Amino acid sequence: MTTKIPPIEAHSVHRDRLLDHARKMIDEGDRLQASEKIWGAVTHGLKAVTEERGWPFTSHQDGYVLARHISLQTGTPTVFLLFQAASDTHQNFYEDRYGLEDLAMSLAGAEQLLSLLREAHETMPPDTPMPGDERYLARHGRQP
Repeated sequence: MTTKIPPIEAHSVHRDRLLDHARKMIDEGDRLQASEKIWGAVTHGLKAVTEERGWPFTSHQDGYVLARHISLQTGTPTVFLLFQAASDTHQNFYEDRYGLEDLAMSLAGAEQLLSLLREAHETMPPDTPMPGDERYLARHGRQP
């Protein structure tokens, strides 16, 4: 059995720091670093919510499952759509196809997503079950 080692700093601390870095990278014209900082902020924001609920998040695919689940639980499809858009910024780190204006809009979308995630965490009942996606459960050694 492996023991989960908590992060040195809370995911919310990383989320906020990465948002600040993304803004700075956009101001400095560094498209690749801005892209990755936006994606990192979103990932840490989602991890902050899921960790509080005890929902495993260990892979890129888990992020999609969890964002979809939160969208369905809250009736807010925008959570999933904005998560998909943020994932594009991660891809942009490798492709360099977005200009600075595109990234500024991506950052605004990420900020909106993070706000929605905080709202979702506050409004979803504490006993909201983890996602029932069979592949997700199998990855984490649980039965559907």
